[in-house]
Amino acid sequence: MASFRAALNSGADGFETDLRMLADEQAVLFHDDTWGGRTIEELTASKLRMLEPSLLHLADLAELSQETRMILEVKRHGWEQRLCDLVGGWPGVVVSSFDHRVLRVVRSISGTIETGAVIEGYFVDFASYLSSLGAGWAFPQFRFVDREMVDSLHSEGIRVVPWTANDETQWEALRRLGCDGVITDFPAEAVRWRD
Repeated sequence: MASFRAALNSGADGFETDLRMLADEQAVLFHDDTWGGRTIEELTASKLRMLEPSLLHLADLAELSQETRMILEVKRHGWEQRLCDLVGGWPGVVVSSFDHRVLRVVRSISGTIETGAVIEGYFVDFASYLSSLGAGWAFPQFRFVDREMVDSLHSEGIRVVPWTANDETQWEALRRLGCDGVITDFPAEAVRWRD
């Protein structure tokens, strides 16, 4: 939570974090697939908290939802209804995933939660594909972004926020291409550069 607050205090427009559903149906912020040789989804919140004392539950972000945009990357599909129940009333939430089934299901459950596709590589006809999913955001790996991608996505009203660009050279190149923002590990530095 301290890192989210620090990013916002530095002037960042929001933050991105990763979500998983545990064996006891607790939604938590966690990136990696495994911990201590076990698949994260097989663990309970109490067991995972023993391994990772700073573990945050998705509900812990409720207070921040009133202040900023949050990109919530769902690591595995299958709990979309629970996710929509938890964040459906939060403003400024974008549900994203590499697993695009998540986007389709979230859009079918909730017409108000925004969605975005995370990709690595270059999709042909990416804009029409995202439009078919009802996604309003694209989160491509920054190295694959070019003018054609950005222009085609913008023509469909889709915002482009590449991940994870971490230096001024990368930020400037993405700005020249017309991107709407970046996901970075260095928000304070990016804000200083932006300003």
